Amino acid sequence: MNYFIILIITTLIFFSCTTQKEVSRIPAPDLSEKEVRQIEGHLVDYKRNMLYEEDQKALKHLKSILSVDSTHPVAHYERAKYYYQKENYDSAFQDINIAIKRNPDKFIYQEFRLMVTQSAGDINKTNRFYDQLLGAYPDNQKLWFNAAEFLLKSKQYEKALTLVNNYEERFGFNNQILVNKFKLLHQLDELKKLEKELVKYSEEYPENVKVLELLGEFYFKTDRVDKGVETYNRLLTIDSDNTVALLSMADYYRANKLYDKSFNYIERVINSKDLDVNKKIEVLVSFMQISKQDPKLSYYFSRLVKSLKEQYGNHSEVQLLYANLLVREGKYKAAQEEYANSLNASPDNLNAWVQLIMVDNELEQNVAIIDHATKALEYFPNQSELYYYRGISYMILEQYDKAMKDLEFGNKITGKNDPLKFQFLYFLGETYYNLDSVQLAFNTFDKAIDINPNEISLLNNYAYYLSEHNMELDKAKDMSLKTIKQDPDNSTYLDTYAWILFQMENYADALTYIEKAILNGGSSSSVIMEHYGDILYKLGKKDEAITAWEEAQLLPNPTDKLLEKVEKQNYVE
Repeated sequence: MNYFIILIITTLIFFSCTTQKEVSRIPAPDLSEKEVRQIEGHLVDYKRNMLYEEDQKALKHLKSILSVDSTHPVAHYERAKYYYQKENYDSAFQDINIAIKRNPDKFIYQEFRLMVTQSAGDINKTNRFYDQLLGAYPDNQKLWFNAAEFLLKSKQYEKALTLVNNYEERFGFNNQILVNKFKLLHQLDELKKLEKELVKYSEEYPENVKVLELLGEFYFKTDRVDKGVETYNRLLTIDSDNTVALLSMADYYRANKLYDKSFNYIERVINSKDLDVNKKIEVLVSFMQISKQDPKLSYYFSRLVKSLKEQYGNHSEVQLLYANLLVREGKYKAAQEEYANSLNASPDNLNAWVQLIMVDNELEQNVAIIDHATKALEYFPNQSELYYYRGISYMILEQYDKAMKDLEFGNKITGKNDPLKFQFLYFLGETYYNLDSVQLAFNTFDKAIDINPNEISLLNNYAYYLSEHNMELDKAKDMSLKTIKQDPDNSTYLDTYAWILFQMENYADALTYIEKAILNGGSSSSVIMEHYGDILYKLGKKDEAITAWEEAQLLPNPTDKLLEKVEKQNYVE
């Protein structure tokens, strides 16, 4: 964390207009040796109870101490800490005040009181207490840091700036002073003053890297790009691998669509021997987001990632970044290998497991999905999405009992507002249906529809299953009609609607929709052609029906009932 370095001059008071008052000291009572030993014993027991998180038992020991010595500073301080953790700031303040009055020279008590008043949002009290402490402890750097941080958070920028200026006057310039002034003058919108300060420092300290970094940033932010470029170039003559300058120049040239120049600067960052690999990864991740918005940068991103891979081929995060690049390029098999390598080194990366499973899915490798999801669950046993991926893969492989187990557990641990909730219910319904638990499947489909009443594939499948069992045909018809309104040329949805009409014995309308299905590619489906024959048969067109069945027989996956119809040259219920 960056802190403001601030100065207190004891003759000046920056936080309040009041002068420091002498704390009213509470005298210690005259205790017997027995009472002293009792207090010491209670303190030991108190600490033991707190160690085992037995709060109420611990508080009883503090109460016992205070019954012997009502202003015991340690007891009040410990109770104040307890109240502070419970966000009971009023009680914490009362207790810590008593501790301070009993022992006003104990700095830790004074410091804790500041925590209490800051957390309570009491700016006036916090100002007053900082004023007192800064006067009493002018060499305590941590206190200055905390005071300045408080001033910043409470937006008392003028006071913070005064403190920074006085510190510099007394102790001299350093980079933290510079950074603090830069932030504060920006907040105060004192841009002319800020420029004057930065230029002054750049003249006094011409080789100070931080001065030139901030001056260049200032010029860029105030749209004086030429001066910014000049400043960064000056900086790069001093520090040729300066990341701030290189990235700022890269951004400038990218914004002006001078991609080659932009790339050259980022490449210098990636190839720098002084920059940590993790910093380089941060740069590339940022560049990756930009390249998604501007496809012209994808080529450069690819080169940068490959350059990093050459430098740090076995670094797990680099392997992960390279795998992401391979996915973008559609090289799924190579990406699969890189994700696996990365996870061998860092198996506790959930995102990497998910990305690997997505690649498995692209490669249609359901066995791999099951294997990788199973390994990922060893590290993330409560991640519902892993049960989802594995459950779906089991379902595709027709291992429905295993699918049901995963999908039921995943559904159980998934919140009702989680987008996965619908998916779990949908595919759980499909699994139940394939296990011949028809009514349970339909009940589960209903729950899914309550979440997403317009999901087209669910509406189609549910409607078709109802029609197959000749159940709730009006409901099935309404759901199927929704699908063909959304996608009027889909042969599967048209076939479902036609089949529902068939089950309702509306054969004329069924023929209309089955013919639409055939015109939209349904002639390549044995199911649709079989339905076509069934509808023709019911309309008294037996010869045409037999022809349709015979055509269906030649297509992939003909049903046993279809083969029977062709053999008997007749309709079979």
